[in-house]
Amino acid sequence: MLSRARLMVFFSVFLVVLVSAVSAQDEETFSLTIMHTNDVHAEHEPDSNGDGGAAREATVVNQIRSEAENTLLLDGGDRFTGTLFHIAYLGQDSAQIMNMIGYDAMTLGNHEFDNGDDVLADFIDELDFPVVTANVDFSDSPFLADKVQPYAILEVGDQQIGIIGLVVPESEILSSPGPELAFDYDLVSVTQQMVDELTAQGINKIILLTHIGYSADMEVAQNVSGVDVVVGGHTNTFLSNTYAGARGEYPTVLSSASEEPVLVVQASTKTKYLGRLDVVFDANGVLSDWGGDAILLSKYIAPDPDVSDLVAGLVEPLEEIRNELVGHTEIFLTGDRTFCRVEECLLGNVIADAMRAETNAQIAFMNGGGIRADIDEGKITLGEVLTVQPFGNLMSTFQLSGQDVIAALENGVSELTLNDEGQVSRDELAGRFLQVSGLRYTIDPTLEPGNRIISVDVLNEAGEYEPIDPEAVYTVVANDFTRTGGDGFTVLAENAIEPYDFGKVDFEVLLDYLEANDPVSAELEGRITYINAELAPVE
Repeated sequence: MLSRARLMVFFSVFLVVLVSAVSAQDEETFSLTIMHTNDVHAEHEPDSNGDGGAAREATVVNQIRSEAENTLLLDGGDRFTGTLFHIAYLGQDSAQIMNMIGYDAMTLGNHEFDNGDDVLADFIDELDFPVVTANVDFSDSPFLADKVQPYAILEVGDQQIGIIGLVVPESEILSSPGPELAFDYDLVSVTQQMVDELTAQGINKIILLTHIGYSADMEVAQNVSGVDVVVGGHTNTFLSNTYAGARGEYPTVLSSASEEPVLVVQASTKTKYLGRLDVVFDANGVLSDWGGDAILLSKYIAPDPDVSDLVAGLVEPLEEIRNELVGHTEIFLTGDRTFCRVEECLLGNVIADAMRAETNAQIAFMNGGGIRADIDEGKITLGEVLTVQPFGNLMSTFQLSGQDVIAALENGVSELTLNDEGQVSRDELAGRFLQVSGLRYTIDPTLEPGNRIISVDVLNEAGEYEPIDPEAVYTVVANDFTRTGGDGFTVLAENAIEPYDFGKVDFEVLLDYLEANDPVSAELEGRITYINAELAPVE
């Protein structure tokens, strides 16, 4: 039997061993700060409010790097397409900016394929960091073979971090990849395969860097074992614990197929926010703690001078490009708000026709508030087109019942008012008023909102108008702002069938239409008519 003294020694030794073991375990934890962007779409300058832009991003990134010991800066794809920067530089602008800020990895977005594989290859060649996409076989491409890997292994501190990439597989039909590329639609299987390869190499900290959309991110996250963090893109999803309008909390916390925590993050679009996710891994590479949020790149943040100078240098040649001839018009194309937000207008017809021609949809909706200027008769310049459509909205295609088409039109006319003379007012006009193609409709503005659409006719395959069938399903195109509920279009946000909100940028659709129909012509066709009230005269 042990004496009391020997027992005390035994327990003292046991306590020392236990404390030492706990201390060793604490030392084996690893903290990592993940910064991320997605869907930048060549938006390098601040927005109209002065927020955002590459130079302010650089300032915040540098500040975080000075505070955190272990950091990564990742991008979820779609650096291409959206502004004059990309039209002018075809990705070389983004390559210079990303290199200067010091990105560590990116995945491809669907818009990276917009200009063909050769342009994408030139972009990748200029990058100082790896591009990862696991669900595309590039091996037969004369341009992209060996340029994009399924994953990368990055050394951060004394740890190895696996970065696996995914792109939305529908890119093969929604963009312009080469025919040699093979897209894998089984995102769960391909991700698990890559995780297993990394795990076999002893890597237990894995980030999935995607451009597949928030819902798909959550599906993959919950059906794969071994992924710790999903840094997403494609759906421009805004997650935040601070700012209004967020879709959910930052991060979205889920359980993986092996019932371990997995975090999903995304950071809106167009360089307005930088995502910051701070995580702690335990000794087994399992997440034990996390926190973070989206950071608004506020106009009150001093821009980084080096990146500011780079962007300014890229801006200088753009004025000449703005003056490039893109087409001609035989008539003055009216786009002024006084017309396009209350009645059929010529530029509304042209834009809506362009949207329908681009997508082969039966019906096109174009919100009048998205048309910002006239186009004079004669030459049309690129600058004029960008002035008409300055927002860089994307084409959204979906299906909609006839009943919901009518409901959308009702929302479009819901804020029309009558003046003291009983005329339809041209004052304080709402941008929700819809210009259309492929249909015509009649409004009675004397009735209550919600009951003002008197008739709707849809253009059939024979080129003739016939009454809309409330029970039928029609193919529709609108811009993503309208489709996702902007201007009160909740009917589109909630009832659209199989929506796809990530098509071509609006002004590029118009450019293509102008080129294909040069000189463009348009006329008022009676697409929008009124009964029981006249329009107020234009003052």
